[in-house]
Amino acid sequence: MKTLDTALKLLKLFETEEQTLSVTEIAEATALPKSKVSRLLADFRANGFLEQDEQTRRYRVGLAAFELGSNYIKSQPLAHAALPVLRQIVERTGHSTTLSVMRGDLILHILAVEGPHYIDGRWRVGNRLPFHATSAGKVLLAGLTPAGFEAFVANRRLDPITASTVTDPEVFRRQVEETRDSGVSLTRGESAPGLSAIAVPVLGRSNDTVAALGLIIPDRFFAEEKTDTLTALLHEEARTLSIKCGAADYPFGSANPSPRHAAAKSAAPV
Repeated sequence: MKTLDTALKLLKLFETEEQTLSVTEIAEATALPKSKVSRLLADFRANGFLEQDEQTRRYRVGLAAFELGSNYIKSQPLAHAALPVLRQIVERTGHSTTLSVMRGDLILHILAVEGPHYIDGRWRVGNRLPFHATSAGKVLLAGLTPAGFEAFVANRRLDPITASTVTDPEVFRRQVEETRDSGVSLTRGESAPGLSAIAVPVLGRSNDTVAALGLIIPDRFFAEEKTDTLTALLHEEARTLSIKCGAADYPFGSANPSPRHAAAKSAAPV
């Protein structure tokens, strides 16, 4: 089992933004001998999970890994229910829309539909972003209990991604608390210059936050006076999606706050 654990840790290196890795780079990252790294890579290559460039000898993700990842989306009820919702939002706004979850301290887009106003590969399925610099991240963290949120951020740094990234822990806490109450987060240029984002929560069977539904808006199309309209649309679609996912109610937008949400608000720190 130790060998399997080692092999899986090696494979996880390919989750990074680096498109290819060499045997030397992998050996340095895993602190393994090159001979062992080469044997593991050969096994992954033989099974289609990795491919090797014949000229550079560098490794990249293979088709078998893509097929396995695609099956995750196919097997998830949330993804099945969300795809038509994302498409409808794009049709109504022209902006790219995403469905995101949190994995570790990164935000992962598990679905994305690009709109005509902004087409960019960074917002496609599988892309990962830092938790503190995204509207989706603040929405997902707001879904935690206050104690759970404090435990999450206790030993994590808020490194600047752009000049607009919020790096002050107290400011970040206030933003998450406000998001917990309002059910919406708006960021402007925090993870990428020139882009704004709005996100709202998607709730599951226990009325817990299971995902974030968001819009990516280029600054040239962003209008402050339209924020409420876009937020209302996201809440409307997130409510539909949440009910499909088994949520008892959706306490944001035009709906009245549920007793559970009201209790959570009263228990939140001030």
